[in-house]
Amino acid sequence: MILAAWTVTAGTVLPAAADTDPRGYLTKMKAQEMWKVADGTGITVAVIDSGVKDLPGLEGRVLPGVSFMEPPLEHPDKPYPPHEDFVGHGTTMTAAIVGDGSAGGPQGLAPGAKVLPIRTSVGTPMAFAVVPEAAHGLRYAADHGAKVINLSLGAFPGWPSDEIKPAVEYAQSKGALIFAAMGNDAEQDNYTNVVASLPGVIGVGAVNDDAEPMPFSSHGPDTDLSSVGGKVWRRCNDNTIWCVRDGGTSYATSLASAFAALVWSAHPDWTANQVARVLIQTAGAPVDGAKRNDWIGYGVARPRKVLLDHEGDPGAPNTDPLAAPAPAKAPSPSAKGTDAAARRTEAADAKSGSVPWKWLALGAGIALSLGITVLIKRLRR
Repeated sequence: MILAAWTVTAGTVLPAAADTDPRGYLTKMKAQEMWKVADGTGITVAVIDSGVKDLPGLEGRVLPGVSFMEPPLEHPDKPYPPHEDFVGHGTTMTAAIVGDGSAGGPQGLAPGAKVLPIRTSVGTPMAFAVVPEAAHGLRYAADHGAKVINLSLGAFPGWPSDEIKPAVEYAQSKGALIFAAMGNDAEQDNYTNVVASLPGVIGVGAVNDDAEPMPFSSHGPDTDLSSVGGKVWRRCNDNTIWCVRDGGTSYATSLASAFAALVWSAHPDWTANQVARVLIQTAGAPVDGAKRNDWIGYGVARPRKVLLDHEGDPGAPNTDPLAAPAPAKAPSPSAKGTDAAARRTEAADAKSGSVPWKWLALGAGIALSLGITVLIKRLRR
């Protein structure tokens, strides 16, 4: 797999975060220094996911939101408030963006931002409805002030792009920047998120603390940026406790959304295209000299290069920076790059991961009779 360059400053090497310090990426990316420049204030990030559980570390940071969650067939009138979360996936993403780090949860990377929770059927037997629910969520987010929209939904086999594409285009017409998790399926079928293939959407892959692609990270020509998907704090046991587990592309995507919130907070007059462009320009590119590859895209996003080093040219406000991407250089899964010590030397500016989630489509007699494919979640890690 191809590594990415995570240069900090000449002669400076920061150690990789230990499993006992899952917030170590904050130190690597110089979060404290970045927050002196911008902390996400003034930016709303919509998290289209499984909802959010009201926890101490999220007080005052989460907007009322909305639920488009499909009720079960046997209880068609059952309500599902946005501030509930059966599985903890949406709660984890929210905390990764705006959490205050208390009560064992993550310290969010954009603590001054606000999260707009949009609840869908992620994590339930009604998950076949996630596509239309997400489409509604995209439109709602755009109409309610979200500058950044986070889709940490991973790869759903058979997602109909013709159903989600108009909603993506609508949100983009309102000025929103959309991030989509590539998925965690590389070790099996390598399903990738169809949303990431749509024009202007940033597809996010996962890397470890040495800037090496996580083996489960789905990858392909739609991978645009990457972030750490290793050990992080996330919700476990049906959203009852915090635990340390691999993040994956979901967590990586939430952090990419937080990076955009930081940059946009510092440059509120920029457009979505300009924010995306500087994140791509300043990413830690593959160390083999390729402009991009299918595992990490243009590289590991490094917002400190924009906020602290003042790098990146925002360019044309109305031109999609991904409209004419460079051809991918196919990575070799066996090409580890340098040895571990060299990787740590190069890997200094880490980001963060995502929760590995996967869905399996199962047909049941009633589902077949209704022409519905039921998708059930399977926690990969």
